[in-house]
Amino acid sequence: MNTDRFMLGVPSSKRTVAASLVVLAAMLVVPFVTTSYYTGLAMTALVFLMLGVSWNLLAGYAGQISLGHAAFFGLGAYVAAWLTTPSAAGLPAIPFPLSHPVVALVLGGVGAALVALVTGPVMFRLRGHYFAIGTLALAAIIRLILTDQRSISGGSTGYYLNAGMGEIPTYLLTVVVAALATIGVYLVVNSRLGLGMRAIHDDETAASGLGVDPLRYKMYAFLISAFVAGLAGAAYALNSLYINPTSTLAVTWTVDTLVIVILGGMGTVAGPLFGTVIFMIIDNGLASVLGGLATTVEGIIIILVVIFLPNGIYGYLKSYVAQRREGDTATSS
Repeated sequence: MNTDRFMLGVPSSKRTVAASLVVLAAMLVVPFVTTSYYTGLAMTALVFLMLGVSWNLLAGYAGQISLGHAAFFGLGAYVAAWLTTPSAAGLPAIPFPLSHPVVALVLGGVGAALVALVTGPVMFRLRGHYFAIGTLALAAIIRLILTDQRSISGGSTGYYLNAGMGEIPTYLLTVVVAALATIGVYLVVNSRLGLGMRAIHDDETAASGLGVDPLRYKMYAFLISAFVAGLAGAAYALNSLYINPTSTLAVTWTVDTLVIVILGGMGTVAGPLFGTVIFMIIDNGLASVLGGLATTVEGIIIILVVIFLPNGIYGYLKSYVAQRREGDTATSS
């Protein structure tokens, strides 16, 4: 089995994750030293980070390209909304502690994972681009159902939450959840479970011949990915206090997530973090400078990265540092 493509994704030490956690820890002070505008940008970045980490596990490590990630994001958001504000959906009062925002956030992830558990065996009957199309169809179906069921989703009018935590507590909670999600995915990637995922990514037939059950490891990746995406959706709902099927389950969430992972580097632990930072700078920086042309320029930049940096920004930097070290070693010897 060719393992070269995964060398960047399995760090030889814990420094990469430690650096990522330092960045996340630094984000704890953002609400206290900046304005609400920058806190909102940081909150958006945290949501995208969780989406990137979750999609990267499924696509970058297990090799299953999903175009329906927005479905689990939206489901997590709605589960959190139903638990914290059941009256808006005509549901009976939810007893404490299930109605507490922290518990609702976790259950948002659980709800998304349960849907993945039910739909996964059907989805994985498809392979390659058929799987990608199938997940896109799944997201469209869930979006249509929620749009049609106005009594529980608010339809196009939307669903207003009464979470009662406030902007800063919700932000701090999201920082903690994002850090835990990053650590969790790192532990999965560097375990036997992660080894099985990389095996089916490299060569599913060969892995199966060596005793690796492809469906089992695909399902593990699908469930964990959906859970983290659900956490991201729940955090988004608790922060915005308003959701609707059209925006919360929009395909743009999936597209932006793909861009983040591709920019940072698929199959790398730190890739989603690098990608999120770069994406936020490009997306918001270009919009303020170029206005309506920002989207076009952003697309050109992404195309150039895909062509000239196929391993992403983080992959390129790590390869560059490794080559410099090899050159220094050769020179000194």
